[in-house]
Amino acid sequence: MSACLMLISAPGVALANEADESANLDARSMSEYDFSAAGVGPRPASGNCGVRVDMPHPSRTTNDQIHTRVESFCQGNTIVDNKITGKSYRSRWYGWQHMRTKSNGPRTAWRVRVTVDVNCDRGSRHRWRTEGYGSGVLNGQPVSASAYEQNDSEITCGANN
Repeated sequence: MSACLMLISAPGVALANEADESANLDARSMSEYDFSAAGVGPRPASGNCGVRVDMPHPSRTTNDQIHTRVESFCQGNTIVDNKITGKSYRSRWYGWQHMRTKSNGPRTAWRVRVTVDVNCDRGSRHRWRTEGYGSGVLNGQPVSASAYEQNDSEITCGANN
């Protein structure tokens, strides 16, 4: 006697390995570090300290890759254990599919950068999203921030677009 198991998925319902993996972040492009607990004397000028995420784009130097640069920075201040992590996703029918994560740090520096480079199939068209997560210690207090950037229209993977 043999048993048969059939898995059926309702239309519009993602399977377990097809779940939207992105985070629900509020800050697009740049988010400042929260200094409320950091005891920083004069606050850095707005936009001078936090996490920045560039727009995902086809690489101009490497065939068939999508690149996004993310950075953790604080101009005029040195961050101890400064670390940045970037996570890139591509659009799918069920949401965002995680493609690659890259990190840099921890380092003692005012700026730490990483480029998330994702291989893609030439001619494929997707929207891309990259999330940046920065953290460190400023004046003895932990700071962290996160931001994202994404294409509102599909972009084409190709040879050094």
